Amino acid sequence: MILLSRIIKSYHAAAEKAGNKTIKIREFSSFSHAEEDMDDPLDAAHAHAHAAEKARHEAEEILNGARSRANELIQEAQAQKEFWEQTEKQQYIQQAFDQGYQEGLESGRQRGYGEMAQSIEFAKTVVEASKKDYQQHIESSEKIILELGISVAEKIIGKAMETDSEYFFSAVKKAIKNAREYRDIQLHVHPAHYEFILSRKEELLSIFPKETDFYVYPDHDLNEGSCIIESQNGRIDASIDTQLEVIKQKLADMLEGE
Repeated sequence: MILLSRIIKSYHAAAEKAGNKTIKIREFSSFSHAEEDMDDPLDAAHAHAHAAEKARHEAEEILNGARSRANELIQEAQAQKEFWEQTEKQQYIQQAFDQGYQEGLESGRQRGYGEMAQSIEFAKTVVEASKKDYQQHIESSEKIILELGISVAEKIIGKAMETDSEYFFSAVKKAIKNAREYRDIQLHVHPAHYEFILSRKEELLSIFPKETDFYVYPDHDLNEGSCIIESQNGRIDASIDTQLEVIKQKLADMLEGE
């Protein structure tokens, strides 16, 4: 509607421009001249034809001007239409891009959070499994270390008794102190230690606070380093092997308690 109005206005402007053109009016000095003109019909016909041709030519110029202006307005409107269509298209594209970007960003963020949570849970599971495996390994290692320690201690003590009789005598004295309140004491040792213990009998008797019947017997059923004390009050196994076994059991109980 706006385009048509502009075309009409342009046409009227061109028409007004053409209408303002000065048309000369031929003046007749006397009626006789008019009669002379009227008397020459050929000249009158030529004059009318010339005026008509001139009017037609001016009308064509006006029409061509209107057409040219109309084409300009149409092209201008088309260019403006294309501009707005392109602008609107770009806006739609940008809007779609922004929307897609935001949706993709949110989707990626949620997916990232989910994957991170899964990774954290997996890491916690791995850590717990590692701790459990480590604890089991430590417990197993502690038992192995304990057994190795006892084994090494047995070898060290055995070697010490072979090279130093005082080591075994010290163990016997400790056992006698635990039985010094007893009566009728019998001390059983391996034959390899018999002569040495018998030579130190008086020293052992001095441990008892009162007079006590004290006897030393060799016993082939015992291992070297073994020491058995018997009395009316009971039996005491003061053997090195037995003491090591007791220590081993106590340590094992402590490990299990942890």
